[in-house]
Amino acid sequence: MDARDGIPAFGAFALVAALGLDEGGYAPTAWGWGAVVVLAVLAVVVGRGVACPTLPALALVAGLAGLTAWTAASTLWSSDVAASVLEIERMLVYLGAAAVFVLAGSAPALLAGVLGATTLLCGVGLARWLLGDPEVPLSADPRSGDRLSEPIGYANGVAVLAAMGLLLALGFAARAPRARYAAAAAAPMPLLAATLLFTYGRGAWLALGFGLAVGVAVGPGRLQLAATAAALAPLAAVAVLASSALDAGGALAVVILLLCAASAATAAVLRSVQVTVPRPARTAFAVVLVGIPVVAAAAVLVRLGGPSGAYEAFREAPTPVHGDVGGRLLGASGSNRADYWSVAWHTYEDEPLLGEGAGSYARAWLAERPIPQPVRDAHSLYLETLAELGPLGVLLLAVALAAPLAGRRSPWMPVALAPYAAFLVHAAQDWDWELPAVTVAALASGAALVVPPTGPRIPRLGAVAAVALCGVGLFGYAGNRVLAEAIVAADRTDFSGSADRARTARRLQPWSPEPWRLLGEANLALGANAAARHSFRRGLERDPDNWELWLDLGLASEGVEQRAAWARAASLNPLSPELQELGVTRR
Repeated sequence: MDARDGIPAFGAFALVAALGLDEGGYAPTAWGWGAVVVLAVLAVVVGRGVACPTLPALALVAGLAGLTAWTAASTLWSSDVAASVLEIERMLVYLGAAAVFVLAGSAPALLAGVLGATTLLCGVGLARWLLGDPEVPLSADPRSGDRLSEPIGYANGVAVLAAMGLLLALGFAARAPRARYAAAAAAPMPLLAATLLFTYGRGAWLALGFGLAVGVAVGPGRLQLAATAAALAPLAAVAVLASSALDAGGALAVVILLLCAASAATAAVLRSVQVTVPRPARTAFAVVLVGIPVVAAAAVLVRLGGPSGAYEAFREAPTPVHGDVGGRLLGASGSNRADYWSVAWHTYEDEPLLGEGAGSYARAWLAERPIPQPVRDAHSLYLETLAELGPLGVLLLAVALAAPLAGRRSPWMPVALAPYAAFLVHAAQDWDWELPAVTVAALASGAALVVPPTGPRIPRLGAVAAVALCGVGLFGYAGNRVLAEAIVAADRTDFSGSADRARTARRLQPWSPEPWRLLGEANLALGANAAARHSFRRGLERDPDNWELWLDLGLASEGVEQRAAWARAASLNPLSPELQELGVTRR
């Protein structure tokens, strides 16, 4: 890296860190400001003049642009138009971020920025876990309070960020041009390993192993990368063991800091030593590296009784661990993922050409779920995309995510590919796509595989498109912000204030039933039942399949109208605990 890389490195760091500290970027308000920022930067970059990106970089951006356009088109047939519009807003963040990364970044700068951001986020979360009083996340998982979830709010999201950070730290420690840079990169590895342990995210450990295998197997300098991993892994392992054995508190924090210092020193010494390894030794080492995952996979299959036994174990419900949350790391249950995936597949079978529309999975789950667990996402980016956007949506997603794999070989290729591969694997079994902090970090790693840009300059008129999209993002942010204020006011029992904000949100989001629902609920709390019924009916005009509006309409009504509204709500959400408390069952 040189001085010119400072700006893109800081940009990648600031964007991932800011999204992470804003609850991982999960809320629609984060998509609004995130889209405005990245698209404004994109307009400046293109307006000042920049070289055309490489063909794989163009494919990355074009795939995301196509996916954004197809998401927008799905509002024409979506079963949940309001959710589809929100998906557009989040896609603008990914499209703008990817475009900025491939136009203005360099591989070391982007990767350094992501490593810095993941270290900061995991450091904040671990410090609160060890020294503070961490908040219990709002989650359907009854064990979520026993897992490190801050600052993102979702333990598995923190876990995959820690795994990506470990792979980046290892890569920088192996590729850094000077010993002091290697030391700085390797220092956070014990911290990241301890963070990963306290999340108890099993999928992230698998993603870490897969990313490491890919990084070692692909690209130049694999022996150097593997040797660095062998030297630094024991210190990270000690951090994991210490975290398992010691109680959270200042003593464990001191141990982890000492291990970080030892990791830095080890990397500095290793980077200063030049060792020549004979070819037979390199061949033997490669055989061992290939054999380890094969033997490990075979051992797991034998333990579970073969492929059929593994499948049955995966389908089993999570076993209670009676406070020993660490025991879940050794469990084979998919934590109801088989049910999530089954509903996604059935949704695709119902609409095999176009899908149900972007963001519609949550509604499909409520209608078909076999268990009363509330879920908004299919816990698989690829299956959910198939269910919501059909084969074309999956194809566009595949073009975007596969494009970085066609990048040119370079010394930084394994460093970028390892965390990117970890993300691709983890996204297959969790909802990383709904956490912009995680996805933007992955897009930066992917972009690092296809930069720097080469070729003729992009026409500066392209900045106009970025400005136009920036305006869309700003409009979306305004509506989401007002809607969030209405929700906050209702939570404070300020129902008059909530009603005022909901009326403003109606003008900013005329397609959405949410402002009408919030206005109706505020009127209902204020005793204005007639006004509440009017609001709920107006919301149902926009979304006749919104079960919450039917539930609310029943609460504001009496007699036949109430029974009819609740019957309709029960048909849309048969396992609703709210309806069961009211004594309503699906007929």
